[in-house]
Amino acid sequence: MLTRRLAPLIAGNFFVATSFMIVAGLLNEISNSLQLSISQAGWLIAGFALMAGVCGPVLATFGSRIDRRKLLSVTLGICALSSVAAALSDTYSQLMAARMIAAASAAVYSSQAAATVSMLLKPEERGPALGRLMTGWAVGSVVGGPLTVLIGTHFGWRAAMVSVAVGGGIVALMVWRTVPPNVHVPPLNLQRWIDVVRSPALRLLTLTSALSSVGNSLVFSYLAPMMQDLHSASGGVLASLYFINGLGGVAGSLLAIALISRMSATRVANTSILFVICVLAIWPFGGAMLTAVFLMQFFWSAGTSGFPASQQTRLVAVAPTLAAGTISMNSSVSYLGTTVGATLGAYAWPFTGALYLPWVGAFFVCLALAVSLIGERAARREEASAI
Repeated sequence: MLTRRLAPLIAGNFFVATSFMIVAGLLNEISNSLQLSISQAGWLIAGFALMAGVCGPVLATFGSRIDRRKLLSVTLGICALSSVAAALSDTYSQLMAARMIAAASAAVYSSQAAATVSMLLKPEERGPALGRLMTGWAVGSVVGGPLTVLIGTHFGWRAAMVSVAVGGGIVALMVWRTVPPNVHVPPLNLQRWIDVVRSPALRLLTLTSALSSVGNSLVFSYLAPMMQDLHSASGGVLASLYFINGLGGVAGSLLAIALISRMSATRVANTSILFVICVLAIWPFGGAMLTAVFLMQFFWSAGTSGFPASQQTRLVAVAPTLAAGTISMNSSVSYLGTTVGATLGAYAWPFTGALYLPWVGAFFVCLALAVSLIGERAARREEASAI
């Protein structure tokens, strides 16, 4: 029964991931269509992430008392309609506004789907279930990202937006039909948010997510222009790279699910971060070779995709009753990290160029690993004091 209910929630993450990544894959097409610079087009990514980061905790608070079936299906529906609005946009400001609406709804869905699953399961079952839930993001990279790139490069970015809208509407109906009614999470109020903020472990672990997001998005947001500069790649080659990125994501997610059951979620999270650091560090040495880029993209994606499920498991383990808040805040700071990363990437691009931008991202991922280690020590202290 749980597997049947989990499937549409995974599909929802697939849709949200595709909606989130669509602009990055079509950055060149959008900039040419609206006569924007790459840096200006990059603000569409940063703006989406900023809105998602700001709205996540706020909307999670107001939505915590709403039946999960209504909340999750309606937010997916709004995200789908916003893609239609994006396709109909004639100006940069209209497109930005449509993406802001999509961001707000996406922020609610991803975090609250995870919080809903965590409340339905025993502690020992949460890690694998959250890992399976996050495979929706990875499969979105395998199928959704490359497919929208192919559609966008052959039929225009507006057609790609419409295809995402159609898929989102179908998934919203799936969620409505399969998620049972009258499922609620513990309501969030001011005191629960104070409890979240007071915990040093929760603060440090969410900061880990933010720094990791900054480093990864600083590079990934500009992958399409990087490939254009280094290899004159577009269309099929670029879609293939996003497909390889997705394959790495699925591999990393599935491996993380298996490892969380055998070793601590902390070790999985820290190993994933270390993996990303290694790939970004060697990127400039292989970036000029197309085959090496494909290999590095696979392993980079495997590392980034192994992190979210293990990180969510850590947060829930620290404070299970605050899961709706901690997962929402974790998603929020990750989106905000994407905003910062995309913005810093826009400023760094003229100085580093396509080849050395990954080193800037690696710096922030190194900070994430350091904070993660400190946060785990804080979590152990809190666990010991609670006994």
